[in-house]
Amino acid sequence: MGALVDTGKELNWEIDGVTAVRNVGKDQWRISAEKVVRDHPVEYLNKISSQIVGPSGLRTINAPTGAYDHENGTLTLRDADGIWQRSEHPFEWKTPEARWEQKNDVWNFPRGVTVSGDVYTLVCRNAVMDGQRKIRVKDGCIRWWSE
Repeated sequence: MGALVDTGKELNWEIDGVTAVRNVGKDQWRISAEKVVRDHPVEYLNKISSQIVGPSGLRTINAPTGAYDHENGTLTLRDADGIWQRSEHPFEWKTPEARWEQKNDVWNFPRGVTVSGDVYTLVCRNAVMDGQRKIRVKDGCIRWWSE
């Protein structure tokens, strides 16, 4: 178990082995972390693994470290990777940094992302994924694989 620390303003705490389940829109998020340290308003997470289940398939996200900012509703992950299992063209991805904005369901990859699937590979220096259908890429290259 963790420890509680009274800073005089907010109660800060540290908890080991946390799992949370939350519905966001039509998706169900299941997030686990080996350790969570709260330093109001930010929670720092270690050894993060998550599964997002919804109409668009199963998505997994893993990262050694991250932070959730309660005031801004943003999740930042470092050295993250994942898999998006969907009926057509599943893919894997990895990035040095991923930021998720809960309010608008927007993922930002400010330090680039690599996406590899069965029909293409994408490498770029910056990308924004708005919802689950639109992606904007800057300074990127895509390679389509043909049979």
